Amino acid sequence: MTIQAIIPQYLYQQYSDDDNLQAFVASFNATAQTYLDWFNQTPLGVYVNASISGPLLDWLATSIYGYARPSLNTNRVYGPYYGGVGYAITGAQSISRIERTASGGTSQAVTDDYYKRALTWHLYAGDGKQMSLAWMKKRIARFLYGQNGTDVSVDTLQNVGITFPATSTLMITIPAGTSSTIFQTLLLSGYLAVPFQVKFEVTIS
Repeated sequence: MTIQAIIPQYLYQQYSDDDNLQAFVASFNATAQTYLDWFNQTPLGVYVNASISGPLLDWLATSIYGYARPSLNTNRVYGPYYGGVGYAITGAQSISRIERTASGGTSQAVTDDYYKRALTWHLYAGDGKQMSLAWMKKRIARFLYGQNGTDVSVDTLQNVGITFPATSTLMITIPAGTSSTIFQTLLLSGYLAVPFQVKFEVTIS
């Protein structure tokens, strides 16, 4: 049950005839009520809420979920990953970090809409944790059509094609559009987590 009203501050009886103190207490109570109303209308745990935007969204996503706002990197050349498990002999090098070098290109932060879509990509737990064609299709459709990170109907899955043209390679085919271009950029830049055992390629048609 949500608390709708604060427990108001009050003056001791001996100060009840002091107009200045009465005004101070009334102002304090009004300000405290404003804060309570804001928290009731702004559910910090629900990032898809329309009132979560801008710097508040950045703070919430980074502080609660540990996911900073992605950026769209164009014409950037990436070097190989290094520092991960299996890259070096355990004990000879730290295996707790995976890093990647990048050079050239431009970078621009994504809008709140696509930031929320990326959060849903990482946080949506309804599909389970086992990758399958349906699992991947749902994630992609949710990113392409789920405005502000909301869920989508199963009808949208028919717009996502997945094939295996080669061993350990998964080809994703999606229709042309802004969402598709941003999806392709974020996926290939490593902002959208995918199983590392599979190489992903994206075709926009």
